[in-house]
Amino acid sequence: MSIKFNVQLLLYGLGVIQPATPFEVIEFLRLIYPDITQWPDEEMLNQIFSEWLRLRYVIILNKEYHLLSLTSVANLRMDWKLRKLRDKARLTLLRELYDASLNRSEVAKQDLDGDSPSSESSTISQEGTRPVNSGSAPSRLTSTCHSTRIYWPRVVEQLNSKVGLGSQTSDIPFYRFRYCSFPNLRLLQEASSDSPLERDMSLSQLALAIGISPRLLTSFTHRPENHYRFFDISKKGGGKRQIASPRFFLKTVQYWIKSYILCHLKIHDSCHAYLVNKSIITNAEKHARKEFVANIDIEDFFGSIKTDHVFQLLKKNGIGEKLSKAVAHLVTLDGKLPQGAPTSPTISNAFLYEFDNSLSKISNEAGLEYSRYADDITISGSSRSAIESVIFGCRNHLWSNGLKLNENKTRIATSHSSQRVTGLVVNEKIQPPREFQRRIRAIFHIVNKNPESYIERISELRGYYNYLLSFDAIKNSRHLQRYRMVINKLKAAARNNSSSLI
Repeated sequence: MSIKFNVQLLLYGLGVIQPATPFEVIEFLRLIYPDITQWPDEEMLNQIFSEWLRLRYVIILNKEYHLLSLTSVANLRMDWKLRKLRDKARLTLLRELYDASLNRSEVAKQDLDGDSPSSESSTISQEGTRPVNSGSAPSRLTSTCHSTRIYWPRVVEQLNSKVGLGSQTSDIPFYRFRYCSFPNLRLLQEASSDSPLERDMSLSQLALAIGISPRLLTSFTHRPENHYRFFDISKKGGGKRQIASPRFFLKTVQYWIKSYILCHLKIHDSCHAYLVNKSIITNAEKHARKEFVANIDIEDFFGSIKTDHVFQLLKKNGIGEKLSKAVAHLVTLDGKLPQGAPTSPTISNAFLYEFDNSLSKISNEAGLEYSRYADDITISGSSRSAIESVIFGCRNHLWSNGLKLNENKTRIATSHSSQRVTGLVVNEKIQPPREFQRRIRAIFHIVNKNPESYIERISELRGYYNYLLSFDAIKNSRHLQRYRMVINKLKAAARNNSSSLI
């Protein structure tokens, strides 16, 4: 069936790639509708957009380059079928923008989703899983976050880099707007039909900033269970943990919230999870060579942080009441933080800011070291009684925040036993446990005997190598040198295998 050009398509095109110029909208539509042969010329295009300005369908964001975004009036005038298509296309492209932003920052090593962390961003978006023991996926040790807030590029910039769209407008600067579709709150409110709110925005205005329909955001909050997939993973100590992973469209919205809103949340320096340049190693470093090391675990960490906790946290950090309410419902499931959402780790870190601040001061006054890695708390020093006193205070502080200790996992190790912090041995030098290192030596020994049979595992072995290379205590060892040789053998075997197939 042939498609003819109409002004509804223009609304759709701008809605998908906004902010954009009229020329960029036409270029985008030409790309996705190659069968349309008759397009408006420049004069007609200017007439259409001039009329839309008069009708308040669009708002000018930059007069010099004629950058435009749709208003809430235009969203209502768009055909409902096109509006649904716009929402899907928009969120798909926004997800690519997020991934591209991470890649440009050279901090996206993997996609981590808020179970229990590796490390992520200080002021923004944080999602993650960390090794449940020292033998878990080694690449998770490295930082996967950003030191500053991520400003996503315009959709056109991403499309231009991939398919050459908008190459004739490459002289437009790389804008990073404060609210993605709008450079500031004033213009966002001008584009909205809602009454302007001082330092706040309604759910409809949030949807306008993202560039999607308010109805879609409402569906995420009214029937959230329809927008998650559920599965179980095994716990280290036995049993199962349920993961609730948001589906693609909700997850993209949560990425947006993470980048543009959660950046305002404060996170304490003693926290080492999901923070730039921090990891399980930095968490363990301050507890090395201590006489006593106490490990404390928070019970049901994410599940104990409720929707109202999130709402109050956002308000306390200067986010408006209506926006706080909307966000709190978009990032929670069944009234609590879901394990699996990219927003959960950031929120959980920020939720314990005052707790971390208090415990750091108490520990410092007692001559002890304190750190927290997600739900794992570590206190170390030379006085067992002082540590026990801080643990008692920790129990009370957690209770006042609606949390509690997992008493079965609270323990104090002396220097005469194996002292471990987030899976790493800290008695003398920080390093993985011996049993883990022995297992890796055995794997590389087997691979070295017959590298051709293990070509498909080269990424896994490279991951183990890079993981061990992160530890100063062993990075220059003969074992690491041998592992490097084995990996080079595998690469050579892979090249030979490819040549033989040709």
